[in-house]
Amino acid sequence: MNLKISRATAVLGAALLITPILAFGGVADPAGAGAATPTRVLTCSLKLATKPSTYLLSCADANASWTGMSWSVWSASSASGHGILEQNDCTPNCVSGKFINYRATVKLSKIVATKKYGELFSEATFRYSVGGKAKTESFGLAD
Repeated sequence: MNLKISRATAVLGAALLITPILAFGGVADPAGAGAATPTRVLTCSLKLATKPSTYLLSCADANASWTGMSWSVWSASSASGHGILEQNDCTPNCVSGKFINYRATVKLSKIVATKKYGELFSEATFRYSVGGKAKTESFGLAD
């Protein structure tokens, strides 16, 4: 049996094969569609940031921040780096206090899922030393 397929039949057949693929989201793109959105931090101005070198930790009073941060790890589950933790000593009170810089390492953790912003790191834990004594301090990020 000798079958002859016309161009119209071939085009129609190809269209019928491709339509379901397009209807269900198309062909997977390894660099795009399947890639996960990185976990980020939310700034005081409600902007999303990934690997920010500067970040205000206390939005209400601006008494703590990090600066000069260099990130060695930034993944979907954690981030870590080193830089400067800048804190107001609030002595004798926070209005009259002075800012002190500490060389510190930081680890971001405790991921929260939000409808508006996606997944966010919600805690920053700093390790630094004061007068030779090791200190650890945590700040909430997505409050």
